[in-house]
Amino acid sequence: FILWVGWYGFNPGSQLTYGGSANAEVTLYIGLTTTLAAAAGTFVAMVASWILFRKPDLSMALNGALAGLVGITANCNQVEQWEAVVIGAVAGLLVVGAIIVLDKLRIDDPVGAFPVHGVCGFWGGVATGIFGDAIPEGLDRTGYILLQLKGSVIISVWAFVTMFALFMILKVIGQLRVSPEEELKGLDVSEHGQHAYNP
Repeated sequence: FILWVGWYGFNPGSQLTYGGSANAEVTLYIGLTTTLAAAAGTFVAMVASWILFRKPDLSMALNGALAGLVGITANCNQVEQWEAVVIGAVAGLLVVGAIIVLDKLRIDDPVGAFPVHGVCGFWGGVATGIFGDAIPEGLDRTGYILLQLKGSVIISVWAFVTMFALFMILKVIGQLRVSPEEELKGLDVSEHGQHAYNP
């Protein structure tokens, strides 16, 4: 929820100026599309988790909010209000599905960082091509979708390759993981000297 509030500095703040009525109008509109996408992502993720798990899952709903925020970021100034709702709703579904897939693959991502930022970030790029109205000169809608798809793939590959290299270096020098004893005790105790949760 704190991130949702912070996103109003991120997306509307990307307008870089509030001076003049035109800039003020765009900044407020970006705030609106950001809100709509986050709300849709929250609602859809909560309903999806309710259907799948027989009760609403708060962590899924909150990840749905983040999913909607990530999905709308690339296109927040160039989509209609109903499109912002669709982008957020799809992001809400994607984040629930991706979290479930990672769990089934036994990949450790306890806060859903990859589903939120990786999967929904990719979706946001593609959604910009599908819904965005800032089509560069010389491109049609299909070309814009392909351009956004290409950019999303390039960004994903770059992030994977560079982070894989970094984590391999950390692994080789023994800095990637803590000791098994610290894992069992919990980093809240070994790093901060207190429990994050009541034991």
